Amino acid sequence: MKTFLALLVCVVAVSANAVARDETVTEIENRILRTALAKVGETRMTEWTGVGCSAWDVVTCAGSLAGTIAACVASGITWGAALAGCISGIIGTGDACWDCVCDVIEWLGM
Repeated sequence: MKTFLALLVCVVAVSANAVARDETVTEIENRILRTALAKVGETRMTEWTGVGCSAWDVVTCAGSLAGTIAACVASGITWGAALAGCISGIIGTGDACWDCVCDVIEWLGM
């Protein structure tokens, strides 16, 4: 009986730690960077057919835009045109990655 109670306490303790919580911007940014790194390994960059940016531009912009993307995702904007608008609004038209925002979102699967 003591063994069963000890096991039950352990299960309750583990379950209590599994409560859902919101990700921080840093955690979202790290998840985006891990995704980009994994995609670099699985994508044949010579076969990239993005809208208008080279594969190299998409990869480098994914890295430099990760923080901006994370801020948009943390605010509740998670995909598509709304996400592209949020990112573009933050970086502005003068940013070197402005033309690649849609390609980066597509490449990251967002």
